[in-house]
Amino acid sequence: MYKDSLRQSRMKKRKLKGLVVGYLLVLCTLLLLLTSLKSEAQVFKRYINLQDALKEPDRVQWLELTSDSLISIPDELFRLKNLQYLDLSNTYISNLSARISELKQLRYINLSGTRLQSLPKAFGSLDNLRTLQLSNLPSLNLELTIEVLSELKSLKVLDLKDDQISALPPSIKGLAHLEVLDLSGNPIRTIPTELKLLNNLEVLYLNNDENLNVEKSLDILTDIVNLKELHLENDGIKILPDKITRMRSLEYLYLNNNRLENLPTSLGKMRKLKYLDIHQNPIPNVFLEQYRDELAPSIKINLGN
Repeated sequence: MYKDSLRQSRMKKRKLKGLVVGYLLVLCTLLLLLTSLKSEAQVFKRYINLQDALKEPDRVQWLELTSDSLISIPDELFRLKNLQYLDLSNTYISNLSARISELKQLRYINLSGTRLQSLPKAFGSLDNLRTLQLSNLPSLNLELTIEVLSELKSLKVLDLKDDQISALPPSIKGLAHLEVLDLSGNPIRTIPTELKLLNNLEVLYLNNDENLNVEKSLDILTDIVNLKELHLENDGIKILPDKITRMRSLEYLYLNNNRLENLPTSLGKMRKLKYLDIHQNPIPNVFLEQYRDELAPSIKINLGN
């Protein structure tokens, strides 16, 4: 009786500790995001229409023309020589003027939800561009786009969510400086071998990709030497191949909202793994208790229960 009571007490403590750790991680992420946004807001004044921006063009660094009736970029916008953040998402723009190359200070561009099919070659001369969002562009010619992007030596973050991409072109290897790549919501079956040549890639999102062949994809993923964070959320995964333990640099693994009933027994061999998210999976409680005992406290586990 006493031993059973003690065991139940320990289980409750572990569960409470797991919840606290999960909440702290979420809280820390939100605080970092809010701090970042607050910092940017203090530095840059946000302009949400071109008319106001043109009243003091030399001071404009942040411009948002989202959900506007724009079908092309007005020539007046190219007067904003110090522009760093440009958001043209959810407009009717189908072509970008080659004059975009005149905005030499651009660090961030959001072209998601537009009607773009490709980027002009001049786009490749935006030497300061670090973040590019190209999500929800079902007509995007990815091969031509990648050719242009391969000229961007500062590009670190690329968002290609929901673009109806069924296969990545081999030219993806040209994005040598990329650190974060989001391929979520695409009918991708497997990733090309060239992806393992992205030696600077640290974060990869493959969420909501139910056609993904995880077994074959892991053959490439295990060779991405600096990959630290992998998202395989809501992919319909039933079995997690044991070969995932060969990802020696992986620190954060997200497997939530899948169909997993267990995990590889060798998962504990991933010495650098710090965080594992497996909530919303039909894993029996007996296995969850086993994972708590064998993986914690070296690995923080989000069970969501």
